[in-house]
Amino acid sequence: MRLLAEHNQILEGRIKALNGNVIKTIGDAFLADFDSVFSAVNCAVAIQEDLAERNTVNEEKIEVRIGIHVGDVIYRENDVFGDGVNVASRIESEAGPGQIFVSSDIFSITYGKVDYKFKDLSSRDLKNIDRPVHLYEILWDPARIGEASKSTPVVPRLKKSRSKLVYLGVAAAVVLVSLVFFKQPTDTTERPTLAVVTFADETDDERLGRVRVGKVIGDAVMQKFYEFPYVQLVSPLQIMKVKKELGLEDHTVARDLSLAEEVAKGANGRFLVSGTLTKLGNQFVLSANLNDIENEKLLSAIQLKGLTEASILGSLVDSLCHRFQRKLIAELQIQETTPHEIVSVGELTTTSLEAYSQFLQGFELYQSGVFHPGIEMMIRATEIDTNFALAYSVIACAYSFSKEHEASEVYRLKSLKYKHRFSGISKESLIYKGNLAWFDEDYDACEKNYRLITELYPDDREGYYYYGLYFAYLKQDHKKAIELFERARDLSPEYYPTYRDMAYSIKALNGVEAAITLLQEYIRAHADGPGVDYARKTIAELRGVATE
Repeated sequence: MRLLAEHNQILEGRIKALNGNVIKTIGDAFLADFDSVFSAVNCAVAIQEDLAERNTVNEEKIEVRIGIHVGDVIYRENDVFGDGVNVASRIESEAGPGQIFVSSDIFSITYGKVDYKFKDLSSRDLKNIDRPVHLYEILWDPARIGEASKSTPVVPRLKKSRSKLVYLGVAAAVVLVSLVFFKQPTDTTERPTLAVVTFADETDDERLGRVRVGKVIGDAVMQKFYEFPYVQLVSPLQIMKVKKELGLEDHTVARDLSLAEEVAKGANGRFLVSGTLTKLGNQFVLSANLNDIENEKLLSAIQLKGLTEASILGSLVDSLCHRFQRKLIAELQIQETTPHEIVSVGELTTTSLEAYSQFLQGFELYQSGVFHPGIEMMIRATEIDTNFALAYSVIACAYSFSKEHEASEVYRLKSLKYKHRFSGISKESLIYKGNLAWFDEDYDACEKNYRLITELYPDDREGYYYYGLYFAYLKQDHKKAIELFERARDLSPEYYPTYRDMAYSIKALNGVEAAITLLQEYIRAHADGPGVDYARKTIAELRGVATE
């Protein structure tokens, strides 16, 4: 009874920490549900890790077997029934002490998106189940990584359910995880705003400091919320502007929630996300809060752990964002009718901190007007991670607008391999699809995607800038282009490319001297900015003076 009480305490603690709900216990078995399959998998691994650590210092061992499955279930009188429960239970009984077995459905969802390797166990006939079930083992113990299957087996993907809810199952005995479907909002102007204020690096790790891991995490979290259609993400440029006005540094804001709230309020955010990354021994710990500033309440506080650097931009950021998104869906009472696809950060970007850091620094340089050094840094990011889809797309676009069309075509072809990853409505996905349509001379699709950015992200510069490019160079409507460039300039006055392209539209309407006057105004206002040299070169080009 003493060991059972300790066993229950460990499992209940982990289930609660990962936002699970214990439905019932049967002897030493648990029946519980989660709001994310990734949370369920991470919970299963955390339970095994906790027990393994406990067992190293205790003669009396506690060991559990865990099984995970997905299927339709029915809730009735504080219990749950259905094929999903039965299969999860049978998978659990196949596992041995300290093992986690999953069905092919769970494997299909999580493969490549969690920081664990899988071992193919082939199909098995399970008791009282009328079909074979293909099983895999999650190799959570680093000592067994060598047992992982060398190639990725072909497994059937989940079929879309016609029922309102689909439930994913985990067991320690049996745990159920829900995938919920929701309604797409039709009026984007009514979406509540969310500000990702800061993620501070408190690891005291010199290398992580060099790659600016806090900024990398913050940007990755924003990527996930750009894909989330139920809130309007406050522009990071606006967040930076408010911090600068208040004279605040990231590490100061992260340690003081009242300062984070002040920044979010200044940026007109209703919801606030902020957090820190720390390191305990060999474990990385990502802690974060989700606050409703308008109603002055904490919606969620989580703490996630990972053993490798890849887990930071992998399972940790994915789990954090998914749980916060689920909490927002519940808080906003969103009608659950249409599916919202779960997209891993690594699918659109990368799980390599080094590659992400190179990309961010290069993108910042490119956006500030330092074109080729910025592009070169982004290329280095793709050399570190050759599957960095977003980087390929941005490089192709950068070369195109730098009039280096041969290089642009090389990176366009590389980015095309990852076309399926840009199916969402994030700003980056829409830019990718708009650029691709430009390359393919599908100008209607180009206009549609660029316009949609301005509608979904009205406080972000990129949409107005790209939409302005469309009118300037494809429609030759320079009056409309200038109007859009001015909107982009108002949101980001230091961004030189806006002035460059607006100058050429002004030249088309009002002549060379009017265009030069605009660029001279930029030089006076941003004398120390990185775009000044490029502004002078553009003036020389407008005057017909050759430049190197």
